[in-house]
Amino acid sequence: MDIIKDKDSKVSFVGISLSGLSTIESAVAVIDKYKHVVMLDKLFSMNDVKYFLDNWAGKQNSVVMVSIPENEVMLSHKWKYNSRTYDLVNFDKQMINKDDWTNRFSSRGSEYFKELKENGCDIFRFDVDNMKKIVGNCFAYKERTPIDCKSLQDTLRMKYDMRELPVNMLPVAQLEAILGALLGQMIVTENKNFEYKQIGTYENLPIIGV
Repeated sequence: MDIIKDKDSKVSFVGISLSGLSTIESAVAVIDKYKHVVMLDKLFSMNDVKYFLDNWAGKQNSVVMVSIPENEVMLSHKWKYNSRTYDLVNFDKQMINKDDWTNRFSSRGSEYFKELKENGCDIFRFDVDNMKKIVGNCFAYKERTPIDCKSLQDTLRMKYDMRELPVNMLPVAQLEAILGALLGQMIVTENKNFEYKQIGTYENLPIIGV
């Protein structure tokens, strides 16, 4: 599978961990072909994301990987279920799907990312859980707990030789952004131990994984 035509021109790999809401931290990570960390930063609003990508000078020589954000208003907690009526959404015309609260994922930023794709940017989506599977992170720990983040950071430092990562724990959004950047690097360098493929499509952009 060849999703990037001119792989030799790609010298930097951008990973963006995108949250479903601006009140929840997002992050961006940039690495080079040798997995050296070039940049790590926090993002919050879509304006922050747009400002970074619009002003990223090496966009045409980069692969951009954006995570699929979870929908934070979805009925995923007990108090959310209890605060709603139990009418079936699909059969009750008076039951309005306000704020897409029945959707698992958020469409935040999708129109902007689609515009980047149309303008020639090599931009794709990735699933954080799928990427954790690729790097071999331990699934015994509860997601996004301190021990889960520490395990992921140690995996990146030791298994993937990203020694520039600090010993003290990074924010989870930055670790997830690094996963996206690493996926882009693995696609271009054609790692023999890694076989990537398109595992789906989300908001008109292909999702890359295993």
